[in-house]
Amino acid sequence: MVNYYQHSILEEAKTQKKKTLIALYSVIGVYLIFTVAMMLWYTTLPYESPIIATVKLVHYPITVAVIIFLVIFVQIKVKRVKRFVDKCVEIETGLIESSFGTFIEFNDKLQTKDGVDFKWIVFLEYNEKKKDFFERKVLVFYEREFPDIKEGDSVRYVTQGNVLKEYEIVEGEEE
Repeated sequence: MVNYYQHSILEEAKTQKKKTLIALYSVIGVYLIFTVAMMLWYTTLPYESPIIATVKLVHYPITVAVIIFLVIFVQIKVKRVKRFVDKCVEIETGLIESSFGTFIEFNDKLQTKDGVDFKWIVFLEYNEKKKDFFERKVLVFYEREFPDIKEGDSVRYVTQGNVLKEYEIVEGEEE
């Protein structure tokens, strides 16, 4: 069996998550230090000082900019990285399913599942209960290359949550 999903993917994702959280906490920390400095400056000014307006004109726009940045950063970067790490952990620890099918085609069309981008491979499988063939879409990470499978190959593959984990090209037909 060829391990299509390697443990190194999870390690890289965890490293990326750590860097993303460090960036997030750094921005929050710098903003909090700035806010404390602005509050100290504000409290040291005499009552009805004309500089109070300057303090507010500096602090308010920066607060709005930081809030907008944090909302966008959290919604786009942090959530996507967290979902990718969660999906990798699920692939490593979840229940696996072994199947056998004939490879039909690769499809580069973007599909999102649980917040993670995938493309898919189509296999023709035989359903024992219905005594009929059906097409099964097996997901692979969008950033990764497709496995080295040729049209018409008989393939035994292992999936977790319909995401390809391992595969093996089998000589001859099996049922």
